[in-house]
Amino acid sequence: SSEPGKVLGHVAKMFAGIAGARHNTTDMPEDMITRLDAMVSKDGEVVPFHKTIDIMHGMSVKEWLKQLEANMKNTLAILLEQAVTEDSSSEMVEGDEGKKKFVEWATKFPAQVMILATQINWSMGVDEALRSDDSKTGLAAKLKSLEWKLSVMAETVLMELPPDHRKKFEQMITELVHQRDVVRDLMEESVSTANDFRWLYHLRYSYNPQEPDLSKKLMISLSNATFYYGFEYLGIGERLVQTPLTDKAYLTLTQALHFRMGGS
Repeated sequence: SSEPGKVLGHVAKMFAGIAGARHNTTDMPEDMITRLDAMVSKDGEVVPFHKTIDIMHGMSVKEWLKQLEANMKNTLAILLEQAVTEDSSSEMVEGDEGKKKFVEWATKFPAQVMILATQINWSMGVDEALRSDDSKTGLAAKLKSLEWKLSVMAETVLMELPPDHRKKFEQMITELVHQRDVVRDLMEESVSTANDFRWLYHLRYSYNPQEPDLSKKLMISLSNATFYYGFEYLGIGERLVQTPLTDKAYLTLTQALHFRMGGS
């Protein structure tokens, strides 16, 4: 317990995305061993905690590991709230200024938070369009916005970028392509209501900024199954290309969880 560095070497066995933590030893009181101020993924992504973890002499390993887990979840939830707000306020703006603003937004947040905010604004936007009186126009506007974001990202990845930024933007492109294809399918099949199974069949994200509990602000739905998002840090990692087979796998697994069963 007096050497947190040795424990942190094994933290990846406890948390899927955390490979270590950043130490900050400046201005420490005498009874403090170290201060952890950020989590680090195996890809080298550094996410500063919203609140530092002060490891004191005599503090048990279990105690500060519980703080690490709580900080991980709260930090991601707080960052997501900022990302959703900023993304919805910077919807498609024509010209170089709009492109610059969008790339800055994507660069500012960790990969996981950036992708989640993109999924939230897409699924809530499509849901809103399908509930409107003119769903066709609403879906067409959403498709135009997605195509604009895709073109901005496609231009950006051709530039010189740090490896972690390139990986993030590639994940964004993968997600945007999936979103664009889903909206195109909904338009081609003339889906005009949010209760149509051709829309409910997809993984949907709904965010409630009014919810006081950080861990319950984000809900994920697929068909009639609904879950709270767990806010476990995933790092940058690899992202699957979503195909009809992926959608079937998600449907099968979420239904299994919904009925309190398992799946792998």
